[in-house]
Amino acid sequence: MSNYYGDIRLSPELPIYVAAQHTDGGAGKSKLTHHHPEGQMYVPAQGVILIEAGGNRQVLPPGRLGWIPPYMPHSASTHGNTLRPGLAGYTIHIAPSLCVGFPEQSLALRMSPLAVSLLERMCRWPNGSPTDAAGLRVMNVFLDEIRAAEPDPLHLTMPRHPRLLTMAATIAQDPADETDLDAWAEQLGWSRRSLTRHFRNETGMSVVEWRQVARLQKGMELLNGGASVTTVALSLGYDSVSSFIALFRRILGTTPARFAA
Repeated sequence: MSNYYGDIRLSPELPIYVAAQHTDGGAGKSKLTHHHPEGQMYVPAQGVILIEAGGNRQVLPPGRLGWIPPYMPHSASTHGNTLRPGLAGYTIHIAPSLCVGFPEQSLALRMSPLAVSLLERMCRWPNGSPTDAAGLRVMNVFLDEIRAAEPDPLHLTMPRHPRLLTMAATIAQDPADETDLDAWAEQLGWSRRSLTRHFRNETGMSVVEWRQVARLQKGMELLNGGASVTTVALSLGYDSVSSFIALFRRILGTTPARFAA
């Protein structure tokens, strides 16, 4: 079955479609929750892309790739750098037959230098699809690189239980909230021990670890929007700017200032 994206139709002859996405800066294009038979990849060029899919929440900075399996409901929004409007990134639609070997869940993946170079070449394809055997070879090597990519640490799994989901959504919306485990347990009608056990079973993280990642995700959005490192650190509830910088560098491999630049 062939599927259309604008004037592009995925088919055995055109198994992949690469499209550039643009923004004028600030909050950019946003797509409501939708799904389609193809697999999809989001790759930011500047700014960040926020993806929610399959119970997972990812904030993608440049150098990361967001993977969405076929038929999985998802939403995405771009947040461009207000100082450098223009290209926000790329979306890649992939025929189901090419999705073999990819994760069954939505993930943020680290792109290798080779994958980045191959994507730059793919972006020069006429109409976003390979037109000859050389193009198909580039496509296949790119897909192999992504299949072997390492997951990004800034990946949050949303819990399934309604009460835990309410708590997680509140933390994601306002990571600076300092409601402690005892207070949450009282609000949710559980013991502290039950809360922590159920939360780890459903997310793979402790509440403290989950909040740390949520804070870093929010921090990337704020930094990308032009906020200073000090403003971001304090607005996220850190006691000191240095502790925010240290955690940011440990998890993301760079300082907040370099990320913002």
